[in-house]
Amino acid sequence: MAAWDELKLVLARLRDGQPGTLMQYPMPEVDESRQPPFTIHLAPWAVTTAEDLHRQFGDNVDLTVGALPYPPGRQPHHLPGTGEPADLLDPHETATELGGPAVVSSGHTLRHSLLLRNLTDRDLLIATNGQITAVVVDPQTGEVVGGFSGAQGMPLIIVRIAPGQAERIPLLIGTASFSPRLGYAVPAGEWGIQATLTLGPDPASSPRRRIPVMPLTITS
Repeated sequence: MAAWDELKLVLARLRDGQPGTLMQYPMPEVDESRQPPFTIHLAPWAVTTAEDLHRQFGDNVDLTVGALPYPPGRQPHHLPGTGEPADLLDPHETATELGGPAVVSSGHTLRHSLLLRNLTDRDLLIATNGQITAVVVDPQTGEVVGGFSGAQGMPLIIVRIAPGQAERIPLLIGTASFSPRLGYAVPAGEWGIQATLTLGPDPASSPRRRIPVMPLTITS
């Protein structure tokens, strides 16, 4: 329990003094069944905190910064956005645009919006969890290089768009790096974002389509 007795004090200080640094962590108030290694998930910008925790606690902590394990060189268990991509949306059926320019600091998260217009003569149904989550892509190659990494609530919320109408849907844009060569956060520059829509009421069986790549500016 010696490692936990020290760690819980550090976690409490981080939680209370540096909000947003800790994304997932063992609650400091609970002592029962606390055995190392302790799994801690930090924000993509919190590399310095990861260095401090690793220096102080070594193998007693299992650290993830954004989407990648810390220290560098460890293999990630799974990276989002690395499966087989869905086909693109038919632009004759659905028009898409961002709800304004998308600009976010490296390592941070932007809550934005996506405007969808139904160009067909039938209702368009989009299954969401209250928002759509984008990935960051290289606009030249289409490679997925980053996105949001963290827990999300999973309520099923259906957005219905009548023929000829448009609806604004919340869009979550994270900048955790999925590529070790880029570091733990997608660096500053001009990037792209892309999201996959579930076109129907059933997330398990409804068809999925990707929106076109849209511009994202990441600042330092």
